Amino acid sequence: MIYKHFLKTKAGSAIPLVACLLLAPHILMADAPQPEAPAAGSTRIATLQTSAGAYEFTPKSCLIHVEDGLPDIEIQGPGTAPDGEKLYFDFSSTANEMSIELGVDTPFTSTDRVLTAGQFVSKAFTVEVFENIISVTDVHLVDGQGTLIDANASLRIDCSR
Repeated sequence: MIYKHFLKTKAGSAIPLVACLLLAPHILMADAPQPEAPAAGSTRIATLQTSAGAYEFTPKSCLIHVEDGLPDIEIQGPGTAPDGEKLYFDFSSTANEMSIELGVDTPFTSTDRVLTAGQFVSKAFTVEVFENIISVTDVHLVDGQGTLIDANASLRIDCSR
């Protein structure tokens, strides 16, 4: 089943989004949902729950492309850390990685304070998708030097709103 997605530009025009699925060994599909655009006035909800508290963010892009039964999920958005500091969140299921840049709330902004997780920096995580809800458990969060910050964080993203 193939889903077509479009990315809206600042000018309001839509461009086709093409996703290439190279490797997705840690994804479980309970259903093959097609993400819906948020209704006017609604907000997508996302939370990375850690032992230090909740890192909450609003996905500005919440893209799920399913090909041959495997999803390619790309999510980004600004938010706040448990202490109220601004952050920018980035997640890729295909790369099996996530990052939280602290002190910034826009993409492509450089910061030396970052938390990361995934197969190349800590431990691979498993992504579950059910009706546009993305869940990731057993997230091993590390800081920029590779020091373990949390060995049991969990992520929940609602892409249906």
